[in-house]
Amino acid sequence: MSRTKTPAPEHYYEEYIYKKDKNDMVFTKVWAGILGNSLCFYSNHKDPRSVDIISLENYVSLKEPGDKSSSENQLSLCLKGREVQLKAESLESREMWRAYIITIAELKIPRSLSLLPGPLLALKEALEKEIERKKKNEAEANETPSCFYNVSRLEAETLLMQNHECGNFLLRPGGNQKSLSVSTCQQYNSKDVLKHYRVIQEQEGYVIQVDPKVVCSSVAHVISHFVNSSNKTLKPFVKICEYENKIAIFEQNNEDGVVTMRYAQDTPGGTKTSPLHTVPPPLPRDPPPEDDYENPDQGEKKWNSIREVSNGPRTPRPVTSAGLDEELRRKLEMRRQKID
Repeated sequence: MSRTKTPAPEHYYEEYIYKKDKNDMVFTKVWAGILGNSLCFYSNHKDPRSVDIISLENYVSLKEPGDKSSSENQLSLCLKGREVQLKAESLESREMWRAYIITIAELKIPRSLSLLPGPLLALKEALEKEIERKKKNEAEANETPSCFYNVSRLEAETLLMQNHECGNFLLRPGGNQKSLSVSTCQQYNSKDVLKHYRVIQEQEGYVIQVDPKVVCSSVAHVISHFVNSSNKTLKPFVKICEYENKIAIFEQNNEDGVVTMRYAQDTPGGTKTSPLHTVPPPLPRDPPPEDDYENPDQGEKKWNSIREVSNGPRTPRPVTSAGLDEELRRKLEMRRQKID
């Protein structure tokens, strides 16, 4: 079974250094790096898990020991309630550690530095990143993360087990106001494996109670630590909200108390018309002429729409003599005979 390799953290500055606490008799060589505003110590340069973390939020001062003859390349890091002795491998290395520790702790580059242009430029870039990181953390601290739910341990387990597609870890309130809990649910051999972790808020930040403990500067950093340390196997739980596309109306029967649900048919702003009931075309401004129909009450039929065309001679209609004098009648008959 192969182990997934955890990506190495991006330190502002990292190098081997010797470290000694108050109760230690001798110095211990460790790999150290400045990650954010924390000074992290590792057993070697390949180990992604830190063995000790010092938050520079508790920084008081960084000074050289009084007896320089017996303490070459040493620095004394004074913190609130703690003092750590550091020893660099060279004078140049000691100056680099002094520059980075003071710059990140005080958010300004000290004037009494003897650095070359290249290292000085890298120090300025680290300062800009740290200022930007602090601004981002302050903005995120005022926002509630999307994977935080005000639920109990049992409710968190139910949410995770019944909604695998939404994610597999969430944040919830802890046992007191200064603590959080992280609940995870991962599948192993088709079974749900539930785990719970405690996160305590202290002066240096949010401390994940694991071995060794992990100090995070914000709640967002806590979430990113779980995601990154698991090689993105753990995903924040975000419940998918499904919306209805119709308005549901619940009605209760007064006789038997049965509640039924129906959907509202009408939509605001007008009703939809069925294609079988289309709007009739508008009437023309000028009414069309009326059609000629056969009138059975008249002796003669009128056909205005159809005209009969005959190839033979037309038979003239007889002309009545009502209202015409005899002379006019004869002239008309003579003209008709000439035409025929």
